[in-house]
Order: sequence, then C-alpha cells, then structure tokens
Amino acid sequence: MRKIYFILISLIIVQCAVKKSTTTAATNDNTKVSAPNGDMKLNAPQALDENTRKMLETAESVEHGATQYWLTQGEGILKNQCASCHGYKDPIRYEEASWVRHMSRMVPKAKLSEEQAKFLRVYTIALIRTKK
Repeated sequence: MRKIYFILISLIIVQCAVKKSTTTAATNDNTKVSAPNGDMKLNAPQALDENTRKMLETAESVEHGATQYWLTQGEGILKNQCASCHGYKDPIRYEEASWVRHMSRMVPKAKLSEEQAKFLRVYTIALIRTKK
C-alpha cells in the first residue's frame, strides 16, 4: 500500500511541477545557467567536469528534463533544510529503494513544496546511481 501511495504522490509531483518565469542562477563554478519557464539550461556545458556530466546524464534518466539547476537546488535542500533537523544523511550510504521510502516520509514532515521535493528526489537518486 505504501508503494502505491508513493507512486501516486510521485506522479502528482511530476505532473504538478510549477513553471516559473525566466530565472538566472550561478553554479559553484560561476557558470551562469538560464532558460525560460524555470527549465534551466547551461550556457557553457564544456565547463562541466566529468562527475557533473555523469550526474546530469543520470538525473535525466531519473526525470526527463532534469538540469544542473535541479541538481544544485536538490543539493542545497539536502544540505541546508534536511540536515538542519537531524544532521546530514549521505544518500550514497543507502539503497535507492530505502532512500525513496525515507523521502516519502520526510518530504511532508519537512513541508517541502512539490518543486523542492522533485529537485531533492532527482538529486539524491542521481547521486546514489552515480556513486554505486
């Protein structure tokens, strides 16, 4: 029953993702990213290191349309919001299925928006898949 619940919630999150107007954000390497409707695209993809490229490819396999912006936001949510309550929990120490179950419980408790939950889910699953 929990599995069905999680699948339904995940589908709702994906389908109800909020579109935003054009935004600009800076990445850790100061490469600017920008695109309309919140779909962040890289202006200089050649500036990415191999690990970041792998993460982006994996994120795309998790969620079609995933971008570096999503990964940056997901990492920030994990390190700032999640870790503020119970310390940093490294996703790569968990199996993907157990991490997904953990997130299905914690996202409502953390009062994350649907968009934040999507960014966190894509980042953590991409991290787990990339590091295994």
